Parts: sequence; structure tokens; C-alpha cells
Amino acid sequence: MKITSVETIALRDDADGTVTSWNPSFAESDSDPASMGGYDITLVRVDTDEGISGIGQVEAPSLVIDAIVRSTQGLEVLLIGEDPTQVQRLWQKMYNSTGVFNRRGVGIGAIGAVETALWDITGKAGGKPVHELIWRSFTTTASHTEPLKRVTPYATVYPPGASLDELEERVGIAISRGLKAVKIEEWPGQFGNVDVETDVAVIEKARSVIGPKRDLMIDVQNRWRDVGQALRTIEAIEQFNPYFIEAPLPADNIEGYRKLVESTNVRIAVGDWGFSTRHEFADLLRRGRLDVVQPSAVRAGGMHEILNIAEDAYQFGALCIPHTWCNTVGVAAQLHLAAVTPNMPYFESPIAFPATPLVENLLLPNFEVAPDGTMEVPNRPGLGFELNEDVVSEFRVDPY
Repeated sequence: MKITSVETIALRDDADGTVTSWNPSFAESDSDPASMGGYDITLVRVDTDEGISGIGQVEAPSLVIDAIVRSTQGLEVLLIGEDPTQVQRLWQKMYNSTGVFNRRGVGIGAIGAVETALWDITGKAGGKPVHELIWRSFTTTASHTEPLKRVTPYATVYPPGASLDELEERVGIAISRGLKAVKIEEWPGQFGNVDVETDVAVIEKARSVIGPKRDLMIDVQNRWRDVGQALRTIEAIEQFNPYFIEAPLPADNIEGYRKLVESTNVRIAVGDWGFSTRHEFADLLRRGRLDVVQPSAVRAGGMHEILNIAEDAYQFGALCIPHTWCNTVGVAAQLHLAAVTPNMPYFESPIAFPATPLVENLLLPNFEVAPDGTMEVPNRPGLGFELNEDVVSEFRVDPY
């Protein structure tokens, strides 16, 4: 079997009918994502001469990814004619061959999307689910030695709403789906943007809605500027038992993170804000002493790279809880990762406000959360999901 092509698929749901810019900064407006340009999805599909295709996803501008894939020094040129089942060798080939300009950032996201597609192909070709292919040994552990059959998502309520009433409504939607854990975000006029009293009111409202038995995560999105400001709010909301505080400080403030971790018993989580590869996460673990690392399933470098990061975190007694938000192919990858990773108690799962077919219906079969808050790990070959071609056809646009 040989690779014949690598294709970028750009999808867009324009709620207002107007294409604006990719991934608008939601935090700079009090409007919903759809009113700020809609949802953007960038997929990568790898095709072979035996008719088997694989899919991956990257959270980056589709035009940039298309250039990384199709340029004369791009990924497609490196992969044409290769055996797609040699996944790790091909990851290394892409990484080495583009390393001068592609070692971090959006280039690693593209490599990761291709790698996920290669695992999908390999599983389909061998009739095995991906989690059976990526299994690796960690250090001695009292946890499972067989892949889990069910794993646990959490949902990010984003945007959380412009008022406590709207927050209550949206958190209620999340828990009505049976989820065991919910994450809320900072927002203009709400958490992380006004004062400590507002922060307490928001977290108190969220906790009152989800109840005492569900876990509550909080994403600050790098809003706090110093450790003192972060500690003041963390101490005020600690009574509501947050599971972790995500991205409380600027992403590059690694020494500040270490100081914060050493000053609070609340878990501090970092990793989705552009961090990629085991090398950057090693810095977070060794210098920052993070409690939770959050490699993005659609940015960090692919499934095997997340396993590298998770194993490193395990050595430090830290959790690895991947990020995806509304990237459904990334969620499909996470299901397999969570099945074989002993320090991955949760992974991020999709819930869109407002709803969009690009999140709700992009993959077949649809994701299902059981009454106990878990999702089934697919036992179908590959990732276990296929693109809904009707959705692709309706929302596909040229890369932009």
C-alpha cells in the first residue's frame, strides 16, 4: 500500500453568511462565535492506492495548512509513494525534513494531523482499532493493563454567556448530556475580567448548577498578569473545589507557573496555548512543575507525541488531559489515547454554542455520552469514525 495524496479540507459554518477571518478572538467580544464569523474546521485526508483513506485535524488556518501540505517543500512531497503503516518513521521523516522551518507551531500541527490520518489508515488496513496499535508501557502502575472500554470526557462551556443566567442555561445544557465534568471560561464582564467578587459569583453559580459530585474546571485563558493576582482569586474560589485552573498566567511565564504551583493546592493546568511536542512540555514539567499538562490533539504533534508527553508527565506525578474544544476528529483520537494512558482521567469533548453541524454531525457515528458520563472506546478499525460527506459537501470551502 502506498500513499497517493494528502488533501486539505476546509470547512466553514457562517452563521451570519459572511466569511471573515479564521478563529476570531472570542474573548475580545461579548458576542457568540457564530456572530463573529462562525466555526472553522481544517481537516487533512491521506489517500492510498488501495482505496483506504485516513483523516486528521489541525486547529490552524486552512490556507496555511494547505501550503504546508502542498508546497514544493511540503508534507505531501515527502509522503507520496510511502507505506502509510510506517507511522513513526514517517513522522520522523516529516519532522526532520522540515525541521529548519517547521519544528514548532502550526507546522507541527500539520504533521500531527497527517500522523493521525496515518494511524487511521493503519488500523483500517489491519482491521484493528488505533488504541491497539499505539499501546505503550508506562512505569509500574496499579492501573489497567488492558485498554479501557469506556473513557470520560469533560465539556467546555464556551462561550459561557454574558450573564449568570446565561451561564446557568449553558452549564445546564452540558450536564443534561450526562457529562461528569464541565469547564467554564473567562469572559468579558464575567470570570477573570472584572474583580474577585465577580469571579466568586460566577464560580458559585457554576458549582450550584453542576452540584457537588461533578468536577468543575476553570480556564482563565492567560488573563491574570502575575502570581499575586492569580493566588487572590484561587484562594477565594477554592471553597468551590475546582478540579484545575487552566492557563492562569501568560503562556511563556514558566517561572511564574512554578511559583504559583508551589503556592496553592489547587491543580494548575497548562498546554493548549500553542505548546507542542514533548520538548516544550518537558519545560512545563521540569521548570513549571505543572500538575496537569494539556497537549492539544489538533496542535501538539499527533497521537504518539501526546503519548510521549503523557509518559513524561507520569514520571512527574502529573496528569495529562488533552485539549480539543470543538475539534471532533481530535476527540476521536483522544478516545483511543485515553483508553491506554494511565494518567488521563479526562479529555475535552465537543459542545458548541451555538450548535453547528461541524461539531454535532461531522463524524459518523455520532459521539454518545452514556448515563454514567462515559464514552465508548471504538473497537472499529482505525479511529472508528468516518466523515459525514453530506456535512463536508455542504460546508466545504476553498482554503483561506
